[in-house]
Amino acid sequence: MALPKINAAPKYAVTVPSTKQEVRFRPYLVKEEKVLMLAMESENQAQAMNAVVDTIVSCVQEPIDKSVLTTFDVEYLFTRIRAKSVGETTKIGLKCTECEHPTETVVPIEDIVIDVPEVETKVEVTDNLKLSLRWPRYNDLVDLGAMESTTAMTFAMVSRCIEAVETPEERINFNDETEADKLEFIESLSAEQFGKIRDFMDKMPTLKHEIDYNCEKCGHANNIVLQGMNDFL
Repeated sequence: MALPKINAAPKYAVTVPSTKQEVRFRPYLVKEEKVLMLAMESENQAQAMNAVVDTIVSCVQEPIDKSVLTTFDVEYLFTRIRAKSVGETTKIGLKCTECEHPTETVVPIEDIVIDVPEVETKVEVTDNLKLSLRWPRYNDLVDLGAMESTTAMTFAMVSRCIEAVETPEERINFNDETEADKLEFIESLSAEQFGKIRDFMDKMPTLKHEIDYNCEKCGHANNIVLQGMNDFL
């Protein structure tokens, strides 16, 4: 007699922030938790990041293309899945900004929000040239995270986030160009033009939660803003 299958059916719904698609998911199981634990123990950042994405793909019922998930998609989806898997709250260790006394605070996962702003994805570089941009994807971080130079990583990320160069006559797919040509194009931008791309990327959404509390030791009123998945896990 075959053993029964348990805990395999999706039970919850969540909206993918970047696409507004509603998907159903189940909590992760021991097999997925094992992979996550092994990845974290490895201290290999790329392995840990891939384990997080693979867990999302396993737990979400609908087909989901992990290659196009943005960084904030992954943060939001994994946090929601983890909440249903191990608990609806997370304990955060906070240090007073005045005396550095540590305080453990319990944060309800459902209170952690992510706001996706309505931003213009086309940046005007000159009167006759625009750049079509996209948000950084989680795969970009996995691929580029091992780069030792912050400057080199920034340029590589900008290159990936430019989808097309548009003129009144044509639309040039940036990915169709060689790496050398893409780098030469980026380096030919003025500081002001490059700054417009950085401004777009700086507006990328992230998990955020604000905590106000008075230090139990010195009484100082603290206002702490938690941002990003690592602040909550």
